[in-house]
Amino acid sequence: MNEIRITLHGNVVSEPVERVARNGSPYTTFRVATTPYRRTADGKFVDGDTSFYDVIAFNALAANTTQGLLKGQPVLVEGKLAIKNYVGNDGTARTAPQIDADHIGHDFSWGRASFERVSRAAALGHDRTADPDVQQALRALSDSSSADRPAYVDADGVVDDDYAPEAGVLATGDPETDDYEVVSASA
Repeated sequence: MNEIRITLHGNVVSEPVERVARNGSPYTTFRVATTPYRRTADGKFVDGDTSFYDVIAFNALAANTTQGLLKGQPVLVEGKLAIKNYVGNDGTARTAPQIDADHIGHDFSWGRASFERVSRAAALGHDRTADPDVQQALRALSDSSSADRPAYVDADGVVDDDYAPEAGVLATGDPETDDYEVVSASA
């Protein structure tokens, strides 16, 4: 199948909007404007004509884009290019280029950004540990004295990876700060 892959850099000209598809998965849309420039014979730079592209992202990329991208920011987009035909509000047939994005990121040649790694489940809102109530409960556990805190929760509220009560293995002590031994529940 022939498809056109495109990488473009430009500026976000509409706030990213997250929507939900009929199948329940999220998708995000926004527009990017890109203006080429060239050097004239006398050495000056001049702007060319500005082109606008509709961008659509799905699932975790959509959720992360909505959280991390704002109107006016410089952006790089990589994906599949398609030309969409539609009828405008005035009844006129129109065409618009649309990019089905595989990758979206900030353009660091124009500024700085920070990165926060989140799981796909957290990005899509399916991670129970990302729930503010669960995080608050873990913080409350970590704030309490070590006598009140379960042995498998460290001082930072992190549950020990080796904790497996269903397997009959219980950890004793603070797994990050104390030396501890694993004892079998049957012993």
